[in-house]
Amino acid sequence: MPFLIGIIILIVFCVVVYFYFRHRIRRILNNFGFAGMNLKEVIEEARLEDQEVPKSLSSMDRIYLDQIKKDFPDININELKRQSEKILLDVYKSVEKKDSSLFKGKLKSFVDSMISDYQKQDVSFRDIKIHNTVVSNYKKEGGVATIYFSSSFQYYLDTAGKNVKTQDRVKTEFIYVYDVHEVEADKKVLGIHCPNCGSPITTLGQKSCSYCGQAILEFIGRVFTCDDIVRY
Repeated sequence: MPFLIGIIILIVFCVVVYFYFRHRIRRILNNFGFAGMNLKEVIEEARLEDQEVPKSLSSMDRIYLDQIKKDFPDININELKRQSEKILLDVYKSVEKKDSSLFKGKLKSFVDSMISDYQKQDVSFRDIKIHNTVVSNYKKEGGVATIYFSSSFQYYLDTAGKNVKTQDRVKTEFIYVYDVHEVEADKKVLGIHCPNCGSPITTLGQKSCSYCGQAILEFIGRVFTCDDIVRY
């Protein structure tokens, strides 16, 4: 008899706890505008929104573009954005092929890391569509100018028999070494050199090579180089 009473008390307790938390969850859903929906429906709606709504970007174009153009009058910021998007596409194609030989330095490390994530399975990123690319930050210090671009894009992730629409975003860093003498010794990972004789170009205003006389104005206009890419 005591055992039966204990079972009844346990059942009553479980029922009370169930209705208590059910009531709390409903109140929470109502407070967040999900009245009339259960938790499963809310989760499904969130999942669909995550698939359909592009990742947000914090555009700093208005803040930094004037300063960038002041520092680099001949820069074509839209061309750099397109380069950033091309690198993005090349990265995901390389991950599909599991081949990072196209890249060096930090870019290669990033691709190798993604390849490692899918090492034991085939993967494809189908129908990649780039929504937008914006300037997200700009720094000029220690002999190096860095422009940060953020890109929002979508694709269909095909892996392990699943085909899932995915929203994603990355940040790419383009750097320009405008004075190699100011760069810290342990950070001299990128050098700017004369395309003719290979001698170092040490200042942004240099129009010709001080060693061979080669005109380098056009070269200077395209020395911003992609140094890194990260997902966030």
